[in-house]
Amino acid sequence: MAFQYEEKKKATIDFKKLFGSGDKKTPILREMFRIYKWKFLLSLLIYIIKDSPVYIVPLCTSNIINIADDVIHQSAPENYWMLILINSLVILGLLALNIPLHTVYAKIVDNMIRNASADLREAASKKLQSLSLSFGKEMESGEVQSKFIRDIDGVEAYLSNIIKSLIPAILTAVVSFGIALSKNWMVACFFLLVIPANVLLTGFFRKKIGKNYHDYRLSNEGLNRRFTTMMEMLPVTRSHGLEENEIAAMNDRVTDLRKKGLSVDYSIAVFGSAIFVLGGVLGFACLIFCVYLALGGFILIGDVVLYQSLFSGINSRVSAIVNIFPALASGKESLRSIGELMRKEEIRDDKGKLHLRPLLGKVDFVNVSFHYPDDSRNALSDFSLHVKPGECIAFTGPSGSGKTTVMNLIIGLLHPTSGKVLIDDHDLEDISLKHYHHHISVVPQNPILFHGTIKENITYGLKQYTEEDVKKALHIANCDEFIHKLPDKENTIIEEHGSNLSGGQKQRLTIARAIIRNPSIIIFDEATSALDNLSEHEVQEAIAESIKGRTTFIVAHRISTIQNADRILYMDQGKILESGTYEELLAKKGAFYRLKNIAEEEHNAKTINTLKIPD
Repeated sequence: MAFQYEEKKKATIDFKKLFGSGDKKTPILREMFRIYKWKFLLSLLIYIIKDSPVYIVPLCTSNIINIADDVIHQSAPENYWMLILINSLVILGLLALNIPLHTVYAKIVDNMIRNASADLREAASKKLQSLSLSFGKEMESGEVQSKFIRDIDGVEAYLSNIIKSLIPAILTAVVSFGIALSKNWMVACFFLLVIPANVLLTGFFRKKIGKNYHDYRLSNEGLNRRFTTMMEMLPVTRSHGLEENEIAAMNDRVTDLRKKGLSVDYSIAVFGSAIFVLGGVLGFACLIFCVYLALGGFILIGDVVLYQSLFSGINSRVSAIVNIFPALASGKESLRSIGELMRKEEIRDDKGKLHLRPLLGKVDFVNVSFHYPDDSRNALSDFSLHVKPGECIAFTGPSGSGKTTVMNLIIGLLHPTSGKVLIDDHDLEDISLKHYHHHISVVPQNPILFHGTIKENITYGLKQYTEEDVKKALHIANCDEFIHKLPDKENTIIEEHGSNLSGGQKQRLTIARAIIRNPSIIIFDEATSALDNLSEHEVQEAIAESIKGRTTFIVAHRISTIQNADRILYMDQGKILESGTYEELLAKKGAFYRLKNIAEEEHNAKTINTLKIPD
């Protein structure tokens, strides 16, 4: 069987540049301009035209007032009605153009912003699929959800504020100042007072608002982490009567978030009020200054309206720029938060790596040592192993002996500190992991099922398959016994986490999911550890069928799960202590023999306790 997997389209924006470090980091606006340069320039041109009433209407209004003043003083030209009509038509024409131009402008700008947001979500999703195992220790799922949902929305709002508010406000202010400068340099110089006054006020509030947003973001992520933990621990909480403890812990987080949120709200409220008062004071000062110039004969009476309108436009735009500063600070914090995720170390770049066709399933460990970043001790020490295609190798031993580390090295989720892992005589470091993973399957200790049909669960990620493929996989995984009893057979809906199935049924469906991919290598990681004896027997039968013709690795503490393996490796402290068939290891009467006896004693004790008649 040959199956095809769906590929994600590549993100348009280069996020490696965007979320680099130091001098390698590219500002998001520059990266957007690189991608959407012509749309960006077209949107600016359309904005200047559509926004022209802001500065052209005051000019025309000033002309009409000056003409009226000339009429009153009997100094108006003979065609003054024509001049009034022309100015009026210009005003009406520009106002009429605003609607269609704004529609086109919004379409172009919204398209850029939505595309950038979609690119970011796709890149974040792709990043999450390529992170190393250590990522789960560094960042909890609640925090990741906050970054993926809340912070990407924050970045979208940040881009919207820059493109829709900041840049247009700067454009309008510059054009208005240019008109004022062309009419009267003294008034233009007065206009310049707006900028330093607002900049000084913004500088006064900037650090405080930025810090408040940072604290609020961290508190929100902490609440998300706590909520995720609370939901996962719900059965334990209820069984131990710890509801009040959990409520108190959540209330503490909620209270902290409320306080941090109020600090943000208060600083923004004070900042907004200060900007409003400053704008009013400057506007009044401009009116007095223009009246003074008109009384002194420096400007015409109609120009008072012109300059007052232009100043109000400039002041309102500068105030808008300053007012969106808190939103920009929030967006900047969201961008920094997303950067924490995007800069995490990936498993590895697959570009130019080898594709094995076909993959035979030969596996070799050559003097492999490995230690985790937060532990100086070796999880594996000078570990060597040769596995032939189709061979079944079982691992057992005490917890922490290195069994799971070996599995993760085979999968490619970890990389040797020293030594090599060879697949079909090729170093795994030289093989494309994405392609390699299409030829291996893993059956984990805890079955992972989602809300959907049985068929959807076992064909997860597959693009092409037949009904016969589904039925065959279910049969090999020993699922026929319970599938035929379900009302809709393989189209029966599985509840979230498989809550309407038994542990053994869920595990067998997980095996079916592994089998339908027709893997060359299959890994069972404690697949029977959480099952009762009957379920274990059913799953063992499924394992026995599924491993035929495949290189198989089984990690188990239960001896009954591994006794039919071609070789059993007893591991301790990162090394192979004993190796052989089930019979050979028992004959040695070593560590494996003692493990088997302990397991039998525990089983017998449980059986006696189960059969004991209560007093």
